[in-house]
Amino acid sequence: MAPPKIAIVGRPNVGKSSLFNLLARKRKAVIAPTPGVTIDRMEEEITWEGKKAIIIDTGGMGLEDSHLGEEIQRQAQRAMEEADICIFMVDVRDGLHPLDKEIHTLLKKSGKPYLVAVNKVESGRWEEEATAFYELGEENLYLISVLQRKGIHDLMESLFSQLEIQEEAIPQDEETIPLAIVGRPNVGKSSLLNRLLGEERVVVSETPGTTRDAIEVTLTYKGKNFVLIDTAGLRRKARVDSPLEAYSITRTVRSIKKAHICLLLVDAQEGPTTQDQKIAGLIEREKRVCLIAVSKADLLTPQNQKRLEALLRVKFHFLPPFNPIYTSAVTGKGITQLLEEAASLNRRFTAQIPTSILNKTLEKVTARYAPTLEGKRLKIYYGTQASTAPPHFLLFTNMPQRVPPTYKRYLEKALAEDLGLEGVPIRLTFKPRR
Repeated sequence: MAPPKIAIVGRPNVGKSSLFNLLARKRKAVIAPTPGVTIDRMEEEITWEGKKAIIIDTGGMGLEDSHLGEEIQRQAQRAMEEADICIFMVDVRDGLHPLDKEIHTLLKKSGKPYLVAVNKVESGRWEEEATAFYELGEENLYLISVLQRKGIHDLMESLFSQLEIQEEAIPQDEETIPLAIVGRPNVGKSSLLNRLLGEERVVVSETPGTTRDAIEVTLTYKGKNFVLIDTAGLRRKARVDSPLEAYSITRTVRSIKKAHICLLLVDAQEGPTTQDQKIAGLIEREKRVCLIAVSKADLLTPQNQKRLEALLRVKFHFLPPFNPIYTSAVTGKGITQLLEEAASLNRRFTAQIPTSILNKTLEKVTARYAPTLEGKRLKIYYGTQASTAPPHFLLFTNMPQRVPPTYKRYLEKALAEDLGLEGVPIRLTFKPRR
């Protein structure tokens, strides 16, 4: 049985994301005093006193002065529809706002159960001010302070008492593939995610930088479970003009570290840019799989595609060998191929190589080439795999501190080819012979 869903709704800047982060026990939603920071709805599984649920943070409803206002409201309303129960948050410092009344009316019409949480009640003075919200006609108000963690226990206890919770442990999927969609702003990441999911899950806008958070959603394809991470676009440092955007970039880098596969989207018309190279460099540095995909490929002619592919190989020469996938969020081109290639790469990324096969391969590749350093031949005696994701091999040698970088690159490439790990980064650590 799937855990129930709890949506946090309300107008902008009443503390929804702060409550979400508190319940999720991580700083997953961006918090800023600017109304409308949360654009997409975010989900996280939580456990409260042994009971599981999915908590959903939504964008502020009724954001009137933004071109994204309608999109945000639509996402919040969809979250309300999907939820089993809602937490309707209001701000005691602002009093009963006309938008609060409108949202309350929407909730009553929806027929969904909900609780009213009056936030920022940090003292007795604000407890008196909270009485203004009885005008909504609600019998129970939950006076809370997310900042002081006050009243949260009572709110959650009442909430879970209204839900039929399956308290047994939810079985975990055997294999989950974390896949981050990365790239420059406005390259089509959110459009691709929506196409993968077959629904309009994240807000798509022509304005660069719409996605400020890393949004995580799940997708099952042919028995494989993917966690798709839609990230904020990475700009050049010279164009990072706000603390909020700088935080979004930090979150993108974190998403790269968290993923197994990083799907780097390159614009078909613009081609690979210096910024795309830098993003690929980040992925390579973190030893994650870089899956190159070209967005808006429906606009390419065969001749332009051939020219673009040659350019991709020049720009991304430092990556393991790759075959770019040409995609279109409009036509669906390449979507199936993308998921199948990601699953295949993940199998290699998490592969456990038997020690006997590793050492036979080592013997073969070192017989082909082994350098001589100051008259002494570098010897690799044996190896063992230390971990997976990425494959990490410990190689025992007579000169662990003096292995030339060129020879290390040779071993990485040769081992990848001979062990069937093409397209996957390999980590090598050289140790003295035991």
